[in-house]
Amino acid sequence: MPEQPTIGVDERELDDLALEALAEAYAAPPAAGLRERVLESARADLALERARRSRTRWLSVGAVAATVAIALGGLLAQQSMVSHRQVAQLESLARTNAELTARLDTQENTLASLRESLDAQARVLRILGGPRTLSASLGPKEGYGGSGRVHVDAETGEGAVVLAGVQPLSPGKVYELWALRGDAPPEPAGLLAGAGNAVYLTQVAKLERPGEITAFAVSIEPVAGSKSPTGPIVLVGTVQG
Repeated sequence: MPEQPTIGVDERELDDLALEALAEAYAAPPAAGLRERVLESARADLALERARRSRTRWLSVGAVAATVAIALGGLLAQQSMVSHRQVAQLESLARTNAELTARLDTQENTLASLRESLDAQARVLRILGGPRTLSASLGPKEGYGGSGRVHVDAETGEGAVVLAGVQPLSPGKVYELWALRGDAPPEPAGLLAGAGNAVYLTQVAKLERPGEITAFAVSIEPVAGSKSPTGPIVLVGTVQG
């Protein structure tokens, strides 16, 4: 292939002035207001970007706040459940305590009655062991039931009485023992306390001149007792020994 003819440097280089003239000839002048539109577009893009970033930031803050609110709500609900559970436990403990207290009161009353019964039995044994004992077997009057026994130390005047099978009394009433000396007015000899189902007992008041007593009687009186019988006589018995 034949070689291309070599173009000289002078032929390939254009004069600087010619290039500038050529550029000016073909250069298009910028449209009117182009620079302002480009700047306005750039400002709009910047504003949109800032708005997008702000919206993203507030969405993130809102998500965090919602998460915190849910967590706090859960904690409050849990705390409320714990509080209700504790209140229920306290109420249950209070009921249990009240039941135990009532049970203890009942047991204490029973123990007190048993102690009184044992004391009465001990007094009876002590009186029966004396050199001379006065005794009276009490029987019911017409319309009443039950029975009783009175023992009195003829030397000291100490005594004890036990009733059994008599009717329980209403509140405000009590059985009272009376010592009879022939035709003389009855003398109060003691109030009988309940010691169980239809069982009553007491320590007889120390009697003066016990050898003169001819009989004992039991009547129903006000709870504080009376100086002389005011209620019905339910039991009576003569002294023996």
